[in-house]
Amino acid sequence: MTPASKPLQVWRTLVLMGSAWLLSCSAQAQLSSSISTSTVDIPVVGEKCNERVQQVSSVTGQLQMPSSALPVSAVVILHSNAGIIGVGSFYAKALNAAGIATLEVDSFTPRGIQDARDRTAPVLCDRLQDAWGALLYLSKDTRIDASRIGITGFSSGGALTVMTGMGVRPRRLHRRDGPMPAHLVYAAHFAVYPSCANLMDDPVRIRAWINPGKPQNWGATQKRIHIVSGTQEDFDFDPRTDCLRMAQEFPDIAPYLSVRLIEGATHAFDWPTPPPPAFNPNAKAQTGGMVRMRYSEKDALETRQEMLDFFMAQLKKN
Repeated sequence: MTPASKPLQVWRTLVLMGSAWLLSCSAQAQLSSSISTSTVDIPVVGEKCNERVQQVSSVTGQLQMPSSALPVSAVVILHSNAGIIGVGSFYAKALNAAGIATLEVDSFTPRGIQDARDRTAPVLCDRLQDAWGALLYLSKDTRIDASRIGITGFSSGGALTVMTGMGVRPRRLHRRDGPMPAHLVYAAHFAVYPSCANLMDDPVRIRAWINPGKPQNWGATQKRIHIVSGTQEDFDFDPRTDCLRMAQEFPDIAPYLSVRLIEGATHAFDWPTPPPPAFNPNAKAQTGGMVRMRYSEKDALETRQEMLDFFMAQLKKN
């Protein structure tokens, strides 16, 4: 290349880079305009467990519908004890871009609380009402294929995701002539750092009412359950084995359960602005402990892609 031709080559490179940037912005704008967003009312089914919790007939959710050929598949998104903090929308964007509708459930605002530190916050067995209510809501939307609805959640939302795969329903929910038909179940479950020890090792507040054979456990749904957690998950006793141990603790879900452990990842590894380390009374099966949360963009992006691949495979048309 001659010295005189170098400025021309640089100019051409800048033009190409600028064109690529404009095309990228145009594609993002087209994607945003092709997604319709609405706030919807989700029925609360079953009965609350905690008398301190405000009784509501519905909670709200953000429904995002892609402009794909109808009916589409959908994924329900359940937040953590921190509430709606942007983590759900991070995953929803990728799912929406792939033509999957999303419904992110807000279990806190309609009950008048900000996060789980409030003593009137709903506990897991209360929030089950919302998780199953979201499925009931979507199953009645003619734009959604009721046989292709999945569920995902983070932390406590991840625990709820696992519980729906186990077949645990809100307490005192009638199996016959009730609001939830027995055959209506989620088609796939993707749980992100669900604090596995809390599900297995709290014999009074959790394990006592989710064990197979209990009235509210209608039996495993026989649908895939995938868990992603980190090897530095402080909510667990032994983060390298606790989620894997779930197959032995709950053999009914063992054939459908898979687990991926992320080396070095903490709780909430996909939250860009996590709080500093602090004592959490809910850690280690409600016995309490220090909990670290450290953001990892790499782990977050890899898990989002993993979630997308999982639901694309599990929710595909037959």
